[in-house]
Amino acid sequence: MKALTQCWFTRMHVPEGRAQREDDGSHTGWCRHCERPIVSWDKARWFLADGFNVTHLAETVGGRFLFVVDIAEEAMIARYPVQDLPDEAAIEALKADLRERHGIGQPGCALELHDSGASPSARRKDAARRARRSPPTARASRLSASF
Repeated sequence: MKALTQCWFTRMHVPEGRAQREDDGSHTGWCRHCERPIVSWDKARWFLADGFNVTHLAETVGGRFLFVVDIAEEAMIARYPVQDLPDEAAIEALKADLRERHGIGQPGCALELHDSGASPSARRKDAARRARRSPPTARASRLSASF
């Protein structure tokens, strides 16, 4: 009997070897942990290929939004559509306004701003920025216990 794999716990699949590019622009491969077929559209986030992917459907059909998320309560506070804005500069201006309006980035604030249309590299940069910004006591380490 196989043990539970890393991706079962983290929900993050990692391709083994080189991914194959498909006609629809996606990339397919096999997860190095659970050895199941996986698919990605941005080569940053991988999903199981043998099923219905709600995340990809929402990203391709729903349009682009900015989300204000409360990470402590794991709840979405607000959603702002940006498809009517003329360019990226206007979107960045709206992001700055939302950060100020909701107090995002202030000490003790548990809110984060997420962009559904951000590129994979922008998502990684945002995640790194949030990790640096949060105080060490808020970040969990592998030795910390949750109470």
